[in-house]
Amino acid sequence: MQGEGSPLIPEYHDSGDPSLLGIRVPFVRPVLPKADVIARLAAEIIGSARLTKGPYCDRLETAIAERLGVRHAVAVSSCTVGLMLVYRALDLSAGSCRSRRTPGDSCGVASLDSLSRFGVAKTSNRSEPLGEVIIPSFTFLAAPAAIVWNNLRPVFVDVDVQTTNVSAQHVRAAITPRTVAIAASHNFGNPCDIAALRGVATEYNLPLIVDAAHGFGASMHGRPVGGGGTVEVFSLSPTKLLVAGEGGIVSTNCDCVAHFVRLGREYGNDGSYDALFPGVNGRMPELSAAVALEGLRQLDEVALRRDQIAGAYRQELRDLPGIGFVETLPGAVSSHKDFSITVDPTRFGMTRDGLRRVLAAHGVETRAYYDPPCHRQTAFEHFYDRSRPLPGTEMLAARSLALPIGAHVDAAVVRDVCDIIANAKQTA
Repeated sequence: MQGEGSPLIPEYHDSGDPSLLGIRVPFVRPVLPKADVIARLAAEIIGSARLTKGPYCDRLETAIAERLGVRHAVAVSSCTVGLMLVYRALDLSAGSCRSRRTPGDSCGVASLDSLSRFGVAKTSNRSEPLGEVIIPSFTFLAAPAAIVWNNLRPVFVDVDVQTTNVSAQHVRAAITPRTVAIAASHNFGNPCDIAALRGVATEYNLPLIVDAAHGFGASMHGRPVGGGGTVEVFSLSPTKLLVAGEGGIVSTNCDCVAHFVRLGREYGNDGSYDALFPGVNGRMPELSAAVALEGLRQLDEVALRRDQIAGAYRQELRDLPGIGFVETLPGAVSSHKDFSITVDPTRFGMTRDGLRRVLAAHGVETRAYYDPPCHRQTAFEHFYDRSRPLPGTEMLAARSLALPIGAHVDAAVVRDVCDIIANAKQTA
């Protein structure tokens, strides 16, 4: 089995911890600094009396910007808040990001003065969405939520069933005169086809917003993801490779977007107590930034370990009929934030949900992403154009199953989980 014997994959021992309530193999356990390191960081931060807007946040932003090779990395309280602020920053609700382009303004965002006077003021009393954002339905619910929060309309499109990511072909087919942006994501940490999507975005003069929540540890052609879209937004929540507890990073090469997001996370206040636009409290706490900064030191090791575990899963499951894998594009390296398989009920002899119940009966925790997909969720289903079917999305929602992966998964866990799956196949 691939990776067996590696120092990054120690042997597995069942803890038998009754606090796990029958879950023998949890879905995820975050990689965190040691308790004494966190205690030292907490003591230092509390002693400084700067619980927010302090040096750790500044250092984290600088370190991540350098790692991603971008001009700006803005720390926020969550990936969702980051996405909300990005759409506001682009002033898409006024449809003005293209019409008011200024020399040197690479993304087309207007100046802060005109945004506060024209964009926000003009749209504050509107009840109907003013523009459409093309977005895959097979994604996390925070992505369309950020669009709707900005009084925009999500237009759901299908994904490529091999990569699970939105394709340029599906995006192009959905563009109309009301389209104001293209949204994509790196599902499960698998980099989407940024070059093709950027080509469509450039052709139609549209910003490309990438939900890069799963992206830390992923790369394309040797470069970390994060600088390919107009803006990419990362998550630092506990299921990710880089953990802050809660938090997000807005990554961009656009000075004006970064400036607007920085003000937006401070209520729209530039320090004068005069809100230039309606913002939020989107600051990242200092302790979260300090934890993430420590985690950044071992991100490459964490990503390598996950890649080895993903390889071990593939090796064990590759000959089982009906089990499919997420495929990466040439030159792409997934972060394997999740290791997701598909279960073909005809060839495997059991549905995804049936296999999930078998695994649960053996104490193995799994997740079914993204079921239901966004276009069938209560908050967003009224936006869905039923004349535009999403067969790939429906298939993936019904068949995808994410297996345990993280700091607690090693060679023995992989064998254990895969043996259960193989036995389920034999007895189906």
